[in-house]
Amino acid sequence: MKMEERIVEQLGLRGDGKIRSLDVHADNLAEATHKAIIACHDKGFRVETPKQQPGMTLGYDADIKIAVENPDAEPKIYTFGMTEDGRGLMQYILEVTHGIHNHWKKDKENPNRWGYTYNERFTDQIPFVLQRIKQDWDKRKRISGRDYQFAIWRAGEDIIPEQEDPPCFQLGQFRFVDDSKGNLIMNYQTEWRSRDLLKAWNENNIAQIELMKLFAKKISSVIEEPIGLGVYIDRSSSLHLYGLYVDRDGLEEKIVQMKKNPYTENSMTLGDYLTLPPDMDSIPWQGTIEAQKRLIAAQSDYEAKTSSLNASRKTLIDNGYDLDNFQYPKEWDTWPKAWNASPDRNKLARVFNI
Repeated sequence: MKMEERIVEQLGLRGDGKIRSLDVHADNLAEATHKAIIACHDKGFRVETPKQQPGMTLGYDADIKIAVENPDAEPKIYTFGMTEDGRGLMQYILEVTHGIHNHWKKDKENPNRWGYTYNERFTDQIPFVLQRIKQDWDKRKRISGRDYQFAIWRAGEDIIPEQEDPPCFQLGQFRFVDDSKGNLIMNYQTEWRSRDLLKAWNENNIAQIELMKLFAKKISSVIEEPIGLGVYIDRSSSLHLYGLYVDRDGLEEKIVQMKKNPYTENSMTLGDYLTLPPDMDSIPWQGTIEAQKRLIAAQSDYEAKTSSLNASRKTLIDNGYDLDNFQYPKEWDTWPKAWNASPDRNKLARVFNI
């Protein structure tokens, strides 16, 4: 097809130029990923990406709100929506929940590193959220506030041209509701400006649900009452499937396959996925979540000594690391120590040079 014909064809796909707003409901995260991909493909509007090249297929895009009724239910992994291996996913979870790579944020010495980390953005706010919840509970014996939230966006860092890739995650909010049996239920709502639906959404929300579970455990400790998990609601102003995935990765064929088969045929439990080997070599693999944490802890130790990031298992073993017994921080099994800190207002106005 000639370039001129291609441009005319693409123009016809654009429709009325209005953003589509969609709602998706699912029982678990894998089902939500499956349904969201199909909904965006079938009902989204067509648009180029900021990095669109001439002749590239237009992507699919929509404002989508996704409600996961049972966020801790399995399966959580939809394999069409994953790119990381088990180690990479475990590392990402710990980045979000415990900030293990907050120091990877770029500075003058490392200008090519990340412009932000989610954990670094919200950690200083959590003691204030917990304080507000505790005060409401002590005063009223209920936590029905609509202001238990934390923000990610920092105008001083994110609106300026130097921030080429500002954060996608924007806001997290907790809502507590009593059920019909009088049990206290925590619901978690997140707002995002932009997401890659095929390669990021599932991974993002695996970490968010792990964060949700830690928040519920910590808040339960603060008010000394049991807290159950409610719905997880995720809203993205732009949830998209890139045109590149059509041209390069056979997205249209995948969509056909997804519609033919139940989502469970392309799903896995989180535990099974996290225990997958982190790299393909002949070194025996224990295949446990704890083994992944030991590996990541050893990588962090090796990084501190050599500045080498994400060293392979072979490199670590060759340098004397006993990966079967290497200790990882025990707080990785519970909430971060930073959440136990007293609220510090001086930390809330920090703006970093990037």
